[in-house]
Order: sequence, then structure tokens, then C-alpha cells
Amino acid sequence: MIPKRLALLLVAAVAIAFSFLMPDFTWAQLRPPRSLEEMTQPKATAPAEPFAGPEAQFIATTTHRIDRDHVGIHVYRNGKPVDLFAHFHELVTATPNDRQKGLDKLVGTAVTLVPSEKQANQWDVFTGVGGVGELILADNIFRVRQVLLSSRKNPIEIRIDGQIHRLKPGQALLVM
Repeated sequence: MIPKRLALLLVAAVAIAFSFLMPDFTWAQLRPPRSLEEMTQPKATAPAEPFAGPEAQFIATTTHRIDRDHVGIHVYRNGKPVDLFAHFHELVTATPNDRQKGLDKLVGTAVTLVPSEKQANQWDVFTGVGGVGELILADNIFRVRQVLLSSRKNPIEIRIDGQIHRLKPGQALLVM
């Protein structure tokens, strides 16, 4: 057996060690286990802060998302047909954010389309989003394969099943 003095000394050493290692707390901070009713009640959650994260960048807004399921999709630049990336998933018309240029540098970049909070029929285009947040779904994350910029000299026109969509100068067609 351990002598009483040694046992008392060990208990004191452990108490001192815990006082330095453990954070300060009061007995009031300890609460009884939650009841079944408390555990099953839905909790109100605060809306998430910016879903996109610190590296995300809002670059454009779109009003047209065109999937490849349409029978006839033809794109023309200055009246001449344009060959699109063979295995595209969607075409998106993008209007740059605050006249920001650089949409042509998006080729090879992953972008995310998120429903706009400002307009019901619009989507916001972000770069640098890795799939965090409620509104970001895998179906809305794309890699840009081709960018066609519309200008006064080289307007872009999209013909879809007999309908014609003309892009304004400064807009871009993102082939994803």
C-alpha cells in the first residue's frame, strides 16, 4: 500500500496540475442532460454568412442558361458560324459585374452559378467557390471551356430552336 502522506501528495499534485491545465469554469456552466422534448424541437438557425467564402469573387450576372437538350443550337459571330466545344453542358450569357473585364480569362476556370438575390430570373456567376453553402449544388458548378465576347464589331447571336438571342456589346457567352 501507498503511505498516506504519499497518497495525499499525489492528490495535491494532480489537483495543481488540473488547475493549470483546465480552463476556468463554474458549476453553473454544467447543465443537466437535455430532455427528449428539447432534442426533438427544431432549432432556428441564422442565415449563413457569405456562402462563397473569402476567396469567392462575384464576376457576372446571367439571364440565359441554355442546356444542350435543345434540338438546334447554333452560335454565330459576326454572321459566321462558330464551332462550340463538342461536349458542353450549358451555354450561359454573362454580363460582367460593374463593367469588369476579364471574362475572356475564364477558360479552364471553375465557376458556380447561384440564384440571384436581386432578380428572380437571374443567376450570379462566381469564381473561387468550392461547394459550400445552401444554394450551391453540384449541378451549378462548371468548368468554362470557351468564352465568346460580344462587341460592336463582332456581335454574338445564338439561335435556339428557331428563336434568336443577340448578346449586347460587353456581354459574353460562356460555353461550359
